[in-house]
This record gives sequence, structure tokens and C-alpha cells, in this order.
Amino acid sequence: MPTPIPTPASISPMSSRDTPRPVPLFHGDYRENEEPATWFAQFQLSLPDGYTDAKRLQRFEMQLAPGHIAHQWFISLTSSDTSSFAALRLAFYQRWPPPRPPAYSRAQQKERVMAQVLKEEDIGVWTADGATGNYGHVVWAHKVMRLALGMGDIAGFLIEPALENIPNMLKDHLSCSYSTWQEFVDDVESVPAIKLKRAREELDKERLRDADIARLKAQSTSSSALSLQLSQLSLDAARPVYRSALRNPIPSIPSIPSFNYMPTPSNRPLPPCGAGLRGSTFMNRPALSRTQILEKLGVVPHHPNTEMGRRQYEMDIELWHRTHGAEGIPSLDYPYPLRPGTAEIGSGECYNCGMTTDPVHFSSQCVSNEPIRTQES
Repeated sequence: MPTPIPTPASISPMSSRDTPRPVPLFHGDYRENEEPATWFAQFQLSLPDGYTDAKRLQRFEMQLAPGHIAHQWFISLTSSDTSSFAALRLAFYQRWPPPRPPAYSRAQQKERVMAQVLKEEDIGVWTADGATGNYGHVVWAHKVMRLALGMGDIAGFLIEPALENIPNMLKDHLSCSYSTWQEFVDDVESVPAIKLKRAREELDKERLRDADIARLKAQSTSSSALSLQLSQLSLDAARPVYRSALRNPIPSIPSIPSFNYMPTPSNRPLPPCGAGLRGSTFMNRPALSRTQILEKLGVVPHHPNTEMGRRQYEMDIELWHRTHGAEGIPSLDYPYPLRPGTAEIGSGECYNCGMTTDPVHFSSQCVSNEPIRTQES
């Protein structure tokens, strides 16, 4: 047999609430973030609609923590303060006035909005936001909107400061012209995630390229510093030789000059009288082997062909002429600095340009427009 459908007459009307809802006891000393005005509002909502003032006052006293500040205050109230629930509410708010919202200046409001920084790593990244979640930049937009509206910015004056905090990866896809905060949030939400993904990839490539450039610059700087240190060491090693030779010159020994210091290639003419390896002039002295000559010339400064090396070379030249004079003649004891970029001593180089070529060319055949200095030649 089917169950009969109840008629409206058989349904009893909903009875009104006649028991108060539970609320925590009130202490009145602001313990554990207790806010008196908020508690009083909760207390009023907990009372049934049909409660009289007498029942409301009785229930209020029951909600006070015994022995605490609020209970002591209630005991000390006058009869006029407890004559009605409205009078009690007025006395309560005089004792515990409701908090006032902070009045921020326009500059302070702008600072608070700009303090909400949107990080690049949050743009286009799905994050937990409530039950469904959302993209990090959308969560940020809602947060800034609530902050601004909470400070009373209904007209949207703080939208422009908020735009200053948006990285270009997102800002490039926004119109950046809004009259309300809801328009701003809607525009942020409307940016496709695929565009943000591409923008992030381009940004990563650009940063990688910048890192490579910075690394190359650092390596170049390190190489220049190392060349300077090596050049300085070479200069420091050469200076004692110059000064020692100046103080203790080797006396000339009368003898027939000998030029058998270095084997001369058959296709290379002998050097002119008094000349030897580039950068030195042999004095009359006992014959030396090629190895001994090259050992003596090992202290000759020969810097790399870089800006730093050329600068050191000019310093060496100035030091040599200051020590031996503008017309000084080089020797094994007073070797002349070699120009950066020229060939090594004794490598079959041309005495005019200081370079080696294939096939070998002689100074009489040299057509270089940058001859080396006379003393070096």
C-alpha cells in the first residue's frame, strides 16, 4: 500500500529557538586574542529572540568567567547600568570600546599595496587556493584587491602602484588601464597560461645568455689580471739585471770578435759586424755557446700581444732608456725588451720586423710598415 503524501495541515509549524547558543566565557583581559566587542556581538546572536531583558542580563552574567576582570566589572555596575540590556550594552562598550580600523594615509596605502610582491616563479604556476586552487598570479591579484578594498580604495587609486610590482612576463599581456579593481582582476585571470609558459621560456633563454656573457667577461678579466701579474714578475726579474749590470759592467776583453754563437742557416747572411741575436750587441768577450747566450737572454721581457702586455712593454722600454740612455747599445748584459707579438729570440726572425715567415725573409727583403726599434733590431 503506498505511503500517503502528507498534507500541509499535517506538518507542524517550525518552532522558534528558545535556548541560547553556546559561546565561550568572557574574561575581559584580552587573553588569547580575545576581542571584547566581537565577543559581545556573538553573545547577542546567541540569545533567543523571545528573551526578555531580565533573561538577557541573567545570561550575560552567566557568560562571565568567575573571578576575572569582566566579572568584577559587572559586580561594580550601578543599577542604572543594569536597568536594561541596552544600558548594559552601552556600559560594556564604554569599558571595552570597539577597535577602530587604522586610518592609513595615501602614501601608507601605496606602501602596503607595493609590499605585496608578485614573484616571477609564481606566475603561471598552479597553487593551492581554497578548494579548487588557482594560478599564483591570480591568487596575488585577489589578495591585492582585498587589501585595497579593505583600506577603502573603492575608486581604484591603488591599481597603478599594484601594476608597478608586476614582472614584465605578465605585464606584457595586460592592458594596464582599469577603472575598478574587478576589471584589474578579470584581466589578470584572462591571460592564457600558454602565453605565460612561452614568456617564461624566453626569459630563461635570456638569463642563460646573460650568464654566459658574464662568465666570458669574468674569464677575460681573470686572464688580463694573470697577464699583468706575469708581466710584473717579468719586469721585476729584469730590473735587478739592468741595475746590477749598470753597477758592475763586465770589462771588455781585447780579442777578435767571434760570431760562432749560433749556427747560421746557409740561406741566411751573417749578421753585420758587432751584431748578434736580436735585442743584443756582442762585445769583445770569450766565445759563448748558443745555449749560454739564450740563457742570458732568458730574462729579456717579452710580454703577450695584449693591451696589458703592450702597456708593460712601454714601461720596460722607458725603464731601459732611463737606465742606459736614449742612445744606449744593448748587449747580453743589457738586453733590450722585445715588442709584443714578435717571434722568439733565435727563431730565424727578421731583424727589421722581428717576425718569422715561411719562406724565411731577410731584413733587406722586409716590407713591413711597423719595424721594430733600432736597439731591438
